[in-house]
Amino acid sequence: MENIILKTNNLTKKYKDFTALDSVNVSIRKGDIYGLIGRNGAGKTTLMKVITTLTNKTSGEFEIFNHLDTNLIESKKRMGCLIEEPAFFPNLTAYENLKYYCIQKGVVDLKQIDEALKLVDLTESRNKKFKNFSLGMKQRLGIAFAILDNPDFIVLDEPINGLDPIGISDL
Repeated sequence: MENIILKTNNLTKKYKDFTALDSVNVSIRKGDIYGLIGRNGAGKTTLMKVITTLTNKTSGEFEIFNHLDTNLIESKKRMGCLIEEPAFFPNLTAYENLKYYCIQKGVVDLKQIDEALKLVDLTESRNKKFKNFSLGMKQRLGIAFAILDNPDFIVLDEPINGLDPIGISDL
C-alpha cells in the first residue's frame, strides 16, 4: 500500500445541478505518470482542483500518501501543482516570486530556485518582472513553481498551454 500516492473512492463534485465528477475511483502508484484526456467540461481540472484542495468535494473520499482528505497538511508539503493559469505577484521578478513561495513553504535551500529556473529555461529572465512575461514564460514559471523543492507528487493541468513547439519539446 505504501506505493500508492493517490487513491480516490467514489469521489464526486457537484456544482448546483451539474455533476462534474461522478463517483471517480483512481489509484496512482509512485513513479507512474498519468494524463487525463477528455472533452472540455469532462471534469479533468475539477479532479485536479479537488485533490489539491483548491475546491471541496461533494462526496466520496481520497487519500494522498495514505492521509485522508480530511488531514492533508503533511501530504501537501510533498506535492507540487500547476492548475490552470499560474498566479504570481506581477511586480515581483521570477526569482522573487519563487523565493516568496520558498519562504511560505519553509524551503531553506534557495539554490533550488535557480535550479528550477534553469530546468524551465528561465535563467536569463530570473530578474524580469512577472507582469512583463509572455504567456509561455508565465507557464514555464508555473512549472518551476510546481517542481520547486523536488515534490514526490506533481499535478499539472495543461502544462504546455502557451508554449511554442520548441518549448514543449524542451520541457
